[in-house]
Amino acid sequence: MRSLRVDGRISFVVLLVSQLAATMGFTFVLPFIPIYVQALGVEDAGSAAAWAGVINSSTAVTMALVAPLWGRLGDRVGLKPMLLRATIAGSVVVGLMGLVGSPWQLLGLKTLQGCLTGTVAAATVLVSATAPPQRAGERLGTLQMVIFVAAAAGPFFGGTFADLVGIRASFGVTAALLAVSAVLISVWVKEERPAEEEAESEESIEAEGPLPRRRLAPTLLALFVVQVAIMSAAPALPGFLSTLMDEPVRVATLAGWIIATGALAASLGSVIGGKLAARFGTRKVIIWTLLLAGISALPQAEVDSIALLWTLRLVTGLFVGIAVPVANLAIRGAVHPRRQGEAFGIAATATSAGNAVGPAAGGLLASSFGFGAPFLVPGLCLAAVSAIIWGAPLLAVGYRTAVREH
Repeated sequence: MRSLRVDGRISFVVLLVSQLAATMGFTFVLPFIPIYVQALGVEDAGSAAAWAGVINSSTAVTMALVAPLWGRLGDRVGLKPMLLRATIAGSVVVGLMGLVGSPWQLLGLKTLQGCLTGTVAAATVLVSATAPPQRAGERLGTLQMVIFVAAAAGPFFGGTFADLVGIRASFGVTAALLAVSAVLISVWVKEERPAEEEAESEESIEAEGPLPRRRLAPTLLALFVVQVAIMSAAPALPGFLSTLMDEPVRVATLAGWIIATGALAASLGSVIGGKLAARFGTRKVIIWTLLLAGISALPQAEVDSIALLWTLRLVTGLFVGIAVPVANLAIRGAVHPRRQGEAFGIAATATSAGNAVGPAAGGLLASSFGFGAPFLVPGLCLAAVSAIIWGAPLLAVGYRTAVREH
């Protein structure tokens, strides 16, 4: 078992650049998947949308299943090889998507993408495991900021590029971005390994024991509900915007701008999160940011203007952006350094599950209860999870007291 350290600030900066390229690459193709499905022979728009939903969800589902396995392997063979594996596999698989001839082939490749990739989780655990303890919060926040910025920029540039040169060429651009990311990681991200293995001690015994799942559970729940809140609004947003306009025009563009600026607000929150955690502690920051994100989400269900909806989405984005890197910092502090790959693999499962549940739940809520429901219900969930994390230690103390008394 080997401990890892990124060799200096230059390696960290290169890692950030590589993740900017990789995340932009993966999100580059998101806007036109339904159109691509139609080009592959599914002519009905409703059927194409259903296919697109299944195709995109397949990646999240398979990633949720295999992420802990990759994390455990990373603890054994190294974290940089896992990041390279995810990036190179992404380049190959996404490149092949531009060559498919049927929706079934595209579904198969998207499923394979979920099994083999996961650059965000791999980069997060690499930064967590190699950052100096006093810089961990800052570096995790900066990484998350870059990921949010890339997630905002990717769909914008991807949609524009697809309109200019075609959809299939866009998959080639994604493959190229991921290939560039792999080269940057391979050449400039360094790992410093100790010459000798650690002596047997209490810490090494702790490293071989089970993960502290009770300590991890609140943070994993927070990551899941944040991802659900982020993803659930997307399917309902265009329809909701149409109801707020006298003459619906350029609805898709407006929805894209709201989503993109929300991601930029989240990137700002990511920078703030590490500093707040250093001052107030991870648990307090997670509780308050989830609560404030939930409070800002609730009135979105009843807004009567686009400007107000947009403003509230920015506020929600800011608070969830704070919560994500702080949750990652909490995971880092909850496990032994040599078990971080496994712990962050489980965290990736929680995030991927949110990615899968969010869009499906948002679409179902919108069709069953109206366009306001995908904003109201996630807001309630965020507030409820905040209350659960706040009350869990009190319940545990009460339970232990009852056991002692009886």
